[in-house]
Amino acid sequence: MAADDNQYIDQVLACLTERIRNRTIECLPHKVPNERERALQELNLLKMLGRRIEDHIVDTTRRVNALAPIHRLPNELLTVIFAQALLPDQDNPGVYSQLPEPLCLVSKRWKGIIHESPLWWADISSSDPNPQNIVIPKGFPVHVYYDDNDFIDRGVDEKAFPNLVIEEAYRWRLAEFVLHYRIPSYDLLDTFISLPVPYLETLKIEVNFDLGTGPNFDIFSEGANRLRHVELYDFPIHSQLQMLSGLETLKISNRRNLGPSVSELIGILRRCPALRVFELRYTDSSKMHTSSIPPSEVEVVYLPTLISFTLSLDHAEAFSQIISSIHIPACKTFELECNEPLHNILSTRASHLTPAFLSVIQTTPEIWLWLQGRLLRLCNASKPGINISLAHYSPWEDLSWLHEPTTAEAVTLPPIYADITCNDTPFLQVADLLHNLLSITTMTLTGNSDQYIAHLSHPTLRNGIHEWVLPNLRALRLDACLENSLQLLADLSDKRHQEADMDRGDGVGLGLPRQLEWIYVPEKGRDRKLWTGPFYTALQELKGDDWDRNMISHGT
Repeated sequence: MAADDNQYIDQVLACLTERIRNRTIECLPHKVPNERERALQELNLLKMLGRRIEDHIVDTTRRVNALAPIHRLPNELLTVIFAQALLPDQDNPGVYSQLPEPLCLVSKRWKGIIHESPLWWADISSSDPNPQNIVIPKGFPVHVYYDDNDFIDRGVDEKAFPNLVIEEAYRWRLAEFVLHYRIPSYDLLDTFISLPVPYLETLKIEVNFDLGTGPNFDIFSEGANRLRHVELYDFPIHSQLQMLSGLETLKISNRRNLGPSVSELIGILRRCPALRVFELRYTDSSKMHTSSIPPSEVEVVYLPTLISFTLSLDHAEAFSQIISSIHIPACKTFELECNEPLHNILSTRASHLTPAFLSVIQTTPEIWLWLQGRLLRLCNASKPGINISLAHYSPWEDLSWLHEPTTAEAVTLPPIYADITCNDTPFLQVADLLHNLLSITTMTLTGNSDQYIAHLSHPTLRNGIHEWVLPNLRALRLDACLENSLQLLADLSDKRHQEADMDRGDGVGLGLPRQLEWIYVPEKGRDRKLWTGPFYTALQELKGDDWDRNMISHGT
């Protein structure tokens, strides 16, 4: 209906504009005087009707405000009120019947006032010098900002807000509290949870002190049934929540205080069926209690509208319990951060990875994984126009556990074709672990690419057969042309062609993978294929004039 109304309004405006333009042309000097006068009369009539519309808007607003604040009425009801004010009079039906179009203009103007005009909103802040002098115009929704430092800095011992603000809590649309001190914070929260805030849409609470075993504040009261966005920083949630059917964004971050347990968190998600963005960050996950329910008995939470999921923990048990308890088929961004070793997440904890979570890997366009300092950004390449890129930013460490036969088979998934990006790290060793997760076809190397190229030629023993770390690699992109890299590529190419006849189960020799078709190098801000760029000349100098150009175009 809204789209039809907007289309009708546009048509009416275009019609009026065309009529005025035509009448203006007809009023040119060469037109007869009576036509020019008639056009001027119609133009004056339009202006008069416009002034009448303005008068009706003012009068209707005054009459409605005399009964109730205008913002508390639904848009549909207000539209009807304005339309009724402009309907033809029963005794004189021809008064407004000449111009029905302004009815739509009134509706459009009203929607603009409610949704766009800042004159209908009032920001109330604790940093105001004299909060007792705050005056809230009748009918104005209110945004409330409170920082107890504002009072401490001024040395004033008074309420956070005057009674005028508290008494008008039904006008609150946004409430943001930054709390630094225990006593004033408790007073404020006690007052807040007792307020009727039926129209509150956004709530942000930041606690900057240790709550300890303080009181439990149930901020999700029965009155806050229109909440859309909630952000809590070091604020505990332990109570049984009501059904938050309209909540769209929930962000929880805990640094020092005890946050919700895994079961409580799952309960929160279950009560938010319309959730679109969820974010949970724990600096110390030891404060998060895990669930004792066996993974096979966990009830999976179905969140059909969730498009962004972020989870940051340093507790593998809690990490795996949470990700195995959700089903988010529409998720577009999936970000996980865990400081546990990678093999703890993908092998020893693999029993917690339910089919519901594994389906996320296959259906989510964009996934970010932070595992023990490694950033893995996965984008499902099965969807057109999306690549997969993985980056790894951790120091060198012992990765010998990667070659354990059971580790590589911990998680079995259909292959996902990927684009790998590596930055000065031994990520190609990690790629062996992800063999069942990824079938890498394109790789970009930055920094010290010599180390990566060496890893390219290192096959691993899997099920008694030598397989390549990256068996499906087809294109290699280098961000730097290092002399050692050129020499190594040339040597690997010779090795591959010398032993290409050796069948090792997949038809690949011990040099570069046979599937490798192109090597790209940067040239003047753009990528160029090896066999057409200056890289070819460098290889010629290393190998001699008899270097086979076809060999380069096929595999090196």
